[in-house]
Amino acid sequence: MSTYVKNDFTISSNKKYLDVELIYNYLHDEAYWSKGIPLRLVEKSIQHSICFGVFAGNPEKEKSKQLGLGRIITDSSTFAYLADVFILNEFRGLGLGKLLVQTMINCPSIREERYEGFC
Repeated sequence: MSTYVKNDFTISSNKKYLDVELIYNYLHDEAYWSKGIPLRLVEKSIQHSICFGVFAGNPEKEKSKQLGLGRIITDSSTFAYLADVFILNEFRGLGLGKLLVQTMINCPSIREERYEGFC
C-alpha cells in the first residue's frame, strides 16, 4: 500500500479508506462508461484491482472525504491498465486527476510491467 500527500489532498491505495457508496453512485449514475452498473460488480472490481482513492484530508490521520478514484487492472507481470479514473465534478480543475494518474503509473507493484496499457 502507498500513500501520497500533497497540500490538503491524499492519494492512498489502502482499500479500507474507500467510500464504496460514493464510487458506486459515480460509476452507476455519472460515468458514461458504466451507467447502470450493479453494486456487486463495483464491489468485485474494487476487490480484484489495485485502487487509489483521492481524498480531501488524510484518511490515515483524520476524517476525510473521498473525491476520486482510479483502478489498475493487472496480471502483475506483463500488463497494467488504468480503469475507472474519475474526480468528482466539483473538485475538477485542481490538478487532482493528473496527480492521481502520476501516482498510479509510479505504483511500485507495476513498475516492471510493460507500459503499453498506459499509452
